[in-house]
Amino acid sequence: MSSCKKPEQSPGPVEESESTSEGYLVVPDEIFVGIDVSEEKLDVHVLPKGLSISCRNNAKGIDGLVKQLKKSPPSIIVMEATGGLERLPAAELGSSGFAVAVVNPRQVRDFARGIGKLAKTDSIDAYVLARFAETTRPIPKALESHEEALLKDLVKRRRQLVDLRTGEKNRLRRARSQAIQQSILMLIQALEDQIRKIDLDLDDNLRKSPLWREKEELLKSFTGVGTVTARTLLALLPELGKAHRGQIASLAGLAPRNKDSGKMRGPRKISGGRANVRKTLYMAALTAISHNSTIRTYHERLIAAGKPFKVAITGCMRKILVILNAMVKSNRRFEELFS
Repeated sequence: MSSCKKPEQSPGPVEESESTSEGYLVVPDEIFVGIDVSEEKLDVHVLPKGLSISCRNNAKGIDGLVKQLKKSPPSIIVMEATGGLERLPAAELGSSGFAVAVVNPRQVRDFARGIGKLAKTDSIDAYVLARFAETTRPIPKALESHEEALLKDLVKRRRQLVDLRTGEKNRLRRARSQAIQQSILMLIQALEDQIRKIDLDLDDNLRKSPLWREKEELLKSFTGVGTVTARTLLALLPELGKAHRGQIASLAGLAPRNKDSGKMRGPRKISGGRANVRKTLYMAALTAISHNSTIRTYHERLIAAGKPFKVAITGCMRKILVILNAMVKSNRRFEELFS
């Protein structure tokens, strides 16, 4: 299976029909493509034609898929984020001129349950993704450069190592045997060495990207945002400075959701979004409440209004993100915006 298998029916070029007697042009149906990505292969479903295609997840297989799809170019291609396996097909399809959206798997699973697709196979997943594309019409994402992908990987790996180190430190407090303590200490030291190495790699790569370095220094002008927070936001929230305040809060999972029914008005809660971004903003908010007068005043006002701590800290996280978004969008430091 080095290239795409022959589809169940030929996609064939979509032709526009002649104008009707009333003078209206009959516009062909839009085409939506869902791709289920695995390490070895890609399962593709094309709507509304109902075509199923399968090909290898490698350059040759994707090239064959591109040729198939160019016969009837889709409005959008949707695939799930799969820990990096989607990068090659997303990059190849995007560079071939197709609109590609990489979406959150949880949203797709919820959608599948909503349309009654409880079974799970590769071909069913591809169909569900095509239906998701047709129904929700997600916004295509700009292609990442090699440098952006590398920086994102480094930031994610750093977070993984920090989490592992935290777990080992917690185990160290409970360890009673000296041998176990020594084993844990050795592992903690190894993790710290790896974290330092990644920090050096991040520094080296950022020095090669003046734009990233400029944005990092811009974000750090906000008291409460340090190097780790700035780099995490730049790597994991590339929409920063490009989206409006409501969109950026929603992407981070900091936009309160309504829970109303009839006359009942439920409490607003946050959900979804990018967990690692929220973790970073939580630490930034704790620092800003102590050292940033703008956030400290805002936090005091929320507490005085009777807001619980978790609600108040979430409000501060959202306010920080909105301010940082405005700073990047206007390319102005914090003191220039709030002088």
